This record gives sequence, structure tokens and C-alpha cells, in this order.
Amino acid sequence: MSYTKPYFAGFEYHSTEVCKFLQAYSTFTLMLTNGAIIHHQPEHALDFRRWLNHHQIEDIRVSIRNSDPAAITEQ
Repeated sequence: MSYTKPYFAGFEYHSTEVCKFLQAYSTFTLMLTNGAIIHHQPEHALDFRRWLNHHQIEDIRVSIRNSDPAAITEQ
């Protein structure tokens, strides 16, 4: 699997169109650069996550954890 390609098989958006994501099991909630929120359930969730990470698309959970570690433990 090549993570460097701008498109992921079965996902209609270019990597530059995605700015943030959140993963819950095999479902991804993604925010596009145009402000739209979409959901995607790839056949191979781990590969899709690796593709997102390779293209430096922000993982919301990691961003929250890194900005305020107490926010995770207070819930």
C-alpha cells in the first residue's frame, strides 16, 4: 500500500481536501477544507489512518491530548 498517493482507494477526496479527522472504530469523521463534515468507513481502517497520518492530516484526539492533557482525564 502506497500512502504517498494523493487519493486513497475508495475515498473520493484528495488528501489536500481533508483538514481534520476523528476515528471511532472503523468509522472516520472528517472535516474537509470547505467546512463540510463527512463520514467514511474504509475497508482497511488501519491503512486509511496511515494514509491520513502520512499526509499530516490533523488527528483531533492527538491535538486535544497534546494541547491539554487534563482534558482527557477530566472526562
